Amino acid sequence: MIIDLAQLFHNNSLLVVFTIIAFGYLIGNIKIARFEIGVTGGVLLCALVFGHYNFQLDPIVQSLGFTLFIYSVGWQAGPQILNVLRLDGPRYLVLTLFMTAVSFSLVFGLAAVIDLPSSYAAGLMAGSLTSTPTLVGAQNAVTSGLVRVPEGATARSLIENISVAYAITYIFGTVGLLMVVRILPSILRVDLVAAALQFSKERGIKSDREKYRVKRPILRAYAVDDPDLAGKTFDEILSRHEAQSANLRAFYRLKRGSELIEPRSDTIVEMGDKVAVFATPEEHAEAHKLPGLTADILDEDLIDAEIDVAEIVITNPASVGKPLAEIGIYDKFGCFLSSLTRSQIQMPVSPGTVVQRGDVMIVSGERLALDRLIAHLGAEDRKAVETDLLTFAAGIVAGLIIGQITVKIGSIDIGLGNAGGLLLSGICVGFLRANRPTFGRMPAAARFIFMELGLLLFMVGVGLNAGGGIVGALASLGPILFACGVVVTCVPLLVGYAFGRFALNMNPALLFGALTGAMTSTPALGIVQQAAKSTVPALGYAGTYALANVLLTLAGTAIVML
Repeated sequence: MIIDLAQLFHNNSLLVVFTIIAFGYLIGNIKIARFEIGVTGGVLLCALVFGHYNFQLDPIVQSLGFTLFIYSVGWQAGPQILNVLRLDGPRYLVLTLFMTAVSFSLVFGLAAVIDLPSSYAAGLMAGSLTSTPTLVGAQNAVTSGLVRVPEGATARSLIENISVAYAITYIFGTVGLLMVVRILPSILRVDLVAAALQFSKERGIKSDREKYRVKRPILRAYAVDDPDLAGKTFDEILSRHEAQSANLRAFYRLKRGSELIEPRSDTIVEMGDKVAVFATPEEHAEAHKLPGLTADILDEDLIDAEIDVAEIVITNPASVGKPLAEIGIYDKFGCFLSSLTRSQIQMPVSPGTVVQRGDVMIVSGERLALDRLIAHLGAEDRKAVETDLLTFAAGIVAGLIIGQITVKIGSIDIGLGNAGGLLLSGICVGFLRANRPTFGRMPAAARFIFMELGLLLFMVGVGLNAGGGIVGALASLGPILFACGVVVTCVPLLVGYAFGRFALNMNPALLFGALTGAMTSTPALGIVQQAAKSTVPALGYAGTYALANVLLTLAGTAIVML
């Protein structure tokens, strides 16, 4: 039996799609001198090769990928949109607007100088900034009819031009940005390590040079045998013990005779009561020295604890905008924080880290203590395998309908298009989800697959569309586009640093993280954190990333329309 592989692939577009994705993953994970182009870049390269040999993709596959990706971008950005207006938020907002405006103006100016069609200009901006939302916005503006197609051209040719320019400028946009971010602090004589340490001291954040050790609790029972303690509340007992350097903060259970009582701050202790306490071994050792408590009471009712782990979404206004030290996860509730995530970025777990709406904490502790903490912080995102597909689908439908709405101003029709509509709908659903975690349930794994698969399906379509014209474009416009791409990648970063440092007076370590967020480059954030030997830059990245995704999508639509 003879199998014609070429014919097999030409006849089966699904085989083409998943072959490109598989090989793209392999290529994207190859590291050369600590640099890698990433999965998106790997898939794009593979798709360009297939596209060069005239392999095609059913348009519905790329449309599906576009829909899943851009809606997920909005969904992820939703909880953070309002957060940028708090604490350092205004500076992040201004910096992101400034970076987007500089990039847009630079591309627009270069296109005017070298007489570059707007379709190539849109691809230039998207590739130079490695911003897939910009690419999505530009291509959707063409397919949705927002762009006037020039005489002699077609919508398909415009999309191909966008894809070709994106492909030519993407590689330097990825690798070049990493190189620039790595060497720029040395050129500017900026000590990122010292800057990160300074910011850590100002905000009470533990530096990464100090090994952060998560305290592990153990449960022990004590008997009250001192008349001086009888008749006092737990708050009064805590004050007395703190004065004697003993921290018994996490009272778990109280037993009076055969009755079990859930202790509260105003619960009065009586002679003969037994209390179970969660504390570290060091704190228990100090408690042994205190008069009035007999330690190591064996009582099954007291020491039979249910230890659990909870994923908590921050929604309670009483906790939003407060540092971890003030919330007192351990000191006040006896629970133990393992991680804090914002927009899928790990935040420093330190006393000075400020909590924002939509942040997700992984916390362990006794179940009753966890329930009290959850009520104080927001709501538990309970482990579930089900995704609320009704809300997910309804949000997409709403976004597509919003995208069809246009306003006529003179002879010009102005609308958001599908990209803007889906983005807006996703932001609304994501914001509601952050405030009401029982609404629109979507486990982390489901969020990842929707966004990642949507992006890769879209990139497969981009590469296949560009593949047919990539060789001719490289021969004619390739050098010019590449040179323009270098300028658009580097100049906004330099100008943005100067603006953030001197106009906004931002800490350099925080600023470099914010700049990588404004350029939506997670690999560049990794380089900055490595240079700073700190996770402080992640705070800046999270401050600009969500808003940048929204603005760059709109910028892609705007530049192709101009």
